[in-house]
Amino acid sequence: MSLWGIGFGLPFLFRPDEDVMVGRAVHLALEHSLDPLFYVYPPLAFYIFGIAEELLSLLPGQHLGPATQVDPIYEVLVARLTSAASFVLATGLLYRIGKRMRGRAAGLIAASLFAVAPLAVRQAHFATTDMLATFLLTVVLWSGLAASSRRGFLLAGALCGLAAATKYTSGVAIFYLLVLALSSEDRVWSVGSVLAGAAAAFAAPLLLAAPPDRYLEGLRFLAGRSAEAQGSLPIGLIYHPTHSLPVGLGLGSYLLCLAGGAVALARRRPADLALASFLCAYLLVVGFSHEVFFRYALPMLPALCLFAGAVTDLASTPRRMAIAVAAAALLLVPSTIDSGLSDRLLSTTDTRALAAAWLERHAPPGSDLEITSYWAEPYYDDAAVARRPLHPLYLTGNPIADSFQLGRFTPIFVVNQPAPRCYRLATSGPPWQSPLPMGGSATFKAFSGSPPPSFGYDPLDAFYLPLTGLSGIDRPGPSIAISEGCQ
Repeated sequence: MSLWGIGFGLPFLFRPDEDVMVGRAVHLALEHSLDPLFYVYPPLAFYIFGIAEELLSLLPGQHLGPATQVDPIYEVLVARLTSAASFVLATGLLYRIGKRMRGRAAGLIAASLFAVAPLAVRQAHFATTDMLATFLLTVVLWSGLAASSRRGFLLAGALCGLAAATKYTSGVAIFYLLVLALSSEDRVWSVGSVLAGAAAAFAAPLLLAAPPDRYLEGLRFLAGRSAEAQGSLPIGLIYHPTHSLPVGLGLGSYLLCLAGGAVALARRRPADLALASFLCAYLLVVGFSHEVFFRYALPMLPALCLFAGAVTDLASTPRRMAIAVAAAALLLVPSTIDSGLSDRLLSTTDTRALAAAWLERHAPPGSDLEITSYWAEPYYDDAAVARRPLHPLYLTGNPIADSFQLGRFTPIFVVNQPAPRCYRLATSGPPWQSPLPMGGSATFKAFSGSPPPSFGYDPLDAFYLPLTGLSGIDRPGPSIAISEGCQ
């Protein structure tokens, strides 16, 4: 499922954060730099995407360059394929972990749940840090389970440090390793090996990338943002278990995970207690913030899927095992449908691309496009590259990194600048589809009939496609009304 619709939006860029990740990765590859020029996230994901862009440069043709000079299709696509590969590898690894913990049926259940989880499937299409970090976290789960010596725990700790160097919160997996280390015979040395390996592997990429004070500034920014109220949204301790996880896994899969978790905790095996410690620690880390992006729940999915495999502990005969697997398959049906619909919709033309095609047909060259929402604009120009309408942390002054923005660079129009002809784009959201903008010369909607419910939309993410409730939606994108003449 990770490849269906992988080219969504291209040559336009409509996924927030891909502008940051791809632009910095291209800068790393072209300028052979270790400084990602972005310090809100740790650097390892930029390095991984940078390697992918470097490999792209080896192909015949000019595929690598600023988005103002080179069509960025392949630059974005190779980064998305890196995320898709991470998803496939994580799914296969979950089968191996589940099989080692409880047998083949448990591994099959764990891998199947993750393979069709709507949140995991959608994140696999995005060139963002989330799926890379989740794959590395899954590697940590495997390495901790396989560790039986100081060297094994040192390696597991190092992998945990690399996961944290990709996304800070992935480092919470160290609690999983520490529980396993404490249950080993050589517990003191095992714990020390985990801590030493994690510290060294986490620090190395950060020290290579930039002075530590820059990452401290980024952490202060993240801490300040996480402390802000987000409308009426509850804190993550309430929101993620009651909303992000049921939507992200699918309700049937989530219920299976909870049932399996209850069985696993009743058994109290060290590996199960380690998984539970990770889930509790992770939920505490993200749980006191009102900043409740769905993707913040993604690192919990591998452990929850492994818990789901514990339902096989109740099957004492082959017949009961077959019944357990069949029941799990039935519970996967809603997730499979939602993920399939999401992939199909991703492959349809976004409303912003439809609006751009209309402008190319009707607006004379040199016209001004008045667009008030960065998240909804189909085009940006040289002036937008220079001023980048986001937080100052996003503006680098580097022409390569700053050339990647949402939408597509245009030499035909100007954006939010005086011109003899002007076209105003009024848009809905983000992230959901209402209220609808007033009509104009042309209108484009993502749905037929009434606006879809807001339940399945990520409430804080400017991506105009929900994870569930997709049946009434025709395409991704906001509702757009274009009118000639601006005030």
